[in-house]
Order: sequence, then C-alpha cells, then structure tokens
Amino acid sequence: MTTWFHYPRPVVRVRLLARPNRFLALVRDPNGRTRRVHVPNPGRMEELLVSGITTGWVVPAAPGGLRKTEFTLVAVRHGRSTVSVDTGLANRLLAAALANNEIEELAPGPWIPEARLGHHRLDFGVRNSGATGWRALLEVKSSNLRVGRTALFPDAPTERGRRHLEVLTRFVGRRRRADVLFAVQRDDVEEFRPNAAFDPDFAAALVRAASAGVGLHAFTLHVRPERASLGRRIPVVLPEDGVGPRHQPI
Repeated sequence: MTTWFHYPRPVVRVRLLARPNRFLALVRDPNGRTRRVHVPNPGRMEELLVSGITTGWVVPAAPGGLRKTEFTLVAVRHGRSTVSVDTGLANRLLAAALANNEIEELAPGPWIPEARLGHHRLDFGVRNSGATGWRALLEVKSSNLRVGRTALFPDAPTERGRRHLEVLTRFVGRRRRADVLFAVQRDDVEEFRPNAAFDPDFAAALVRAASAGVGLHAFTLHVRPERASLGRRIPVVLPEDGVGPRHQPI
C-alpha cells in the first residue's frame, strides 16, 4: 500500500522573482501579478531558488490565522525533477505511513507525533506498555540538496539537528530504540550522506549516533506539484574521514 499526501487545494504554477528572507519569496503568477508567498523551509536552497529562473508551484494558505502571505510555495522544478520545498510534507507522509505500518525497519506503533523528552521534542514516539515514558523515538529530517546522485543534509549548519542526534544517542539502549529517517524530497538520487563539508559537527554527531545504536534510514519521495508519496529506500553512507563532497550541487 502506497500512502499519498494530496494538497487540499489546486496548485498554481509561478516563477520565482526573489527571496527577500528565508521564509518569504516574491513570485509571478500566470496572470502576471507579483505575489508574496511563504517558503516553508529555512534551508539555503541556493541551487533550487534562483531568482528569475526557477519555476514552482504554490497553494493558497489556509483561511484564518495571522498569515501575511496568501500562498505557500510547495515545490519547484530542478532540471527534470520536481522537488519539494515543504519541510512539513515529510512528517505528514510519515504519520500516515507509520499508521499503516509501511516502514518495516521501524518499531511497531502506535506512533505518537511530537514526542517530548525532557526539554526536547522529537517528531514521533512509541510509549511503553504502561504509558509511562518512551520505548522508541524517531526524528525525521528533510533533504532536498543533491550533488551528483547523492542527497545531502544539511545545506546549512544546524545546531538544532545536532542536538536531536545527541538526544537520541543518549536515549538508545536498555530496550529503548531510536531512529533517524532522512526524507529526500526528490527521486533522482541513489544514496544519502551527511553534508560534512557544510556541517562537520552534524556529520560527526551522526557517526556517534550510529555507533551508539541509533538506526539510520533514508527514503526518496515521489513528488508531484499536487501530491507526494514515499519512494525508494536508499543507503545511508557515513563519512570515514569527516569530509563530504565539496563540488557544487547540480
């Protein structure tokens, strides 16, 4: 069974004009109007969001709330691929896939979103049978950076991501399970690696987590402008010398 996530409203094709800050872009819609749209991704995405060149798709914002933008940018075209820029997409897909027990590498559920452990919050958790504490934790990281046929994360230093790995490293063991799943928001890659060239601290923390017993997983996503699903499992390759690929994304 393949779980698909569908955006609830029709998508609109646009052209990127500028990205004034991490969470805001200016785009031109099919009628020639300039629109301010929310970018639901704090990553640099310099190879994806090229002013005047990139084409993408937006969906209307949900009614109500305090949003200052009418639309959200959800996907862009990169070469021959459609790439998601919506970091929330992976968690929506994973929540449905976990409910359907589609990922056999992970502990059986029921999985609960936003599992709190002390001052930290992980994406999903499974409670102990007595409903006290957790017996499994899962953190999901979204990646859309590609170098050759390799997916990389992060595309900018992430202290928060490193802290999540350290929490899982301390948690795992004594009948407790911890996993990290990298959701690659495109389907034109063959492997995943931590981006040691951009964030050696995250890469080192990932190596330590794996050595402690944290499970590492990576899946591609089948992305269309209006929908997406989990794709293929791809191998997670850890750096042996702490140095990742240094050539430019393509």
